[in-house]
Amino acid sequence: MRIQVTGEAFTDEIEVTTGEQARTVMVSAGLVSSVNGQTGDITGLATVDGVDAAAQDAVGEHVAADDPHGDRAHADETLQAHVTASDPHGDRAAAAADATAKVAAHTSATDPHGDRAYADGKFLPKAGGTLTGPLNGPGTFAVAADGGVTTPSLTLPATATTVSKSLVITAPTGAVAYVVWRAPKACTVTAVRGYRAGGTGTTVNAQKNASDLLATDLSLSTAATWLSGPSVQNASFAAGDSLTVAIRSVTGAPTAVTIQVDLQGV
Repeated sequence: MRIQVTGEAFTDEIEVTTGEQARTVMVSAGLVSSVNGQTGDITGLATVDGVDAAAQDAVGEHVAADDPHGDRAHADETLQAHVTASDPHGDRAAAAADATAKVAAHTSATDPHGDRAYADGKFLPKAGGTLTGPLNGPGTFAVAADGGVTTPSLTLPATATTVSKSLVITAPTGAVAYVVWRAPKACTVTAVRGYRAGGTGTTVNAQKNASDLLATDLSLSTAATWLSGPSVQNASFAAGDSLTVAIRSVTGAPTAVTIQVDLQGV
């Protein structure tokens, strides 16, 4: 008997002689006799290209799916619950208490920014205070305990407020003097001026108490014109000092003479 398997090379026939007629059995089978325990003809095996295309189709369907793993809805619910929770991390209450404590400590601290000592040494508090001096100013002066300037010879700047004290003397016939003002505080005389109406000449001056403010009497040589005296002496007034204006001489018959004294710091 000879057994022939299709797909295999032919081998030498084996004949068994037993005195009977020999038989040949023909068997046809594929190279694989079984797959996963299944026998029979094997058909429908896929090609590599077919497997690759099928795999790509499956990936595309997975990516395009609304919830491919079936867990997206659960994740959305979990995220929403985290966002709306009053203290999702369990530390909000502790943080609030810590912040409150730090703000309270900062507010009650004597010098939270470390600059209060510097400011106290340079500025008066908002509620006010006492200047102790000496102070730098337009002149050299000191401040007393009552807040008054202790140095009467305070030099004031040109922009300080200027006031004028004056007197009109009508129809003067000779020398005459009048006390016109008492200084309420320390101040400085800056000028002595005169104006004559009528007559031919007049000389004038002014005084602090009994001291002349002009070293030389001012001559009103031109009528109807304001004239200023030479440099002022004895210019510093203290509180209580008296200002006097005086006509020293008259020629002709003036109808009126005006004497004016300008002061700063009043």
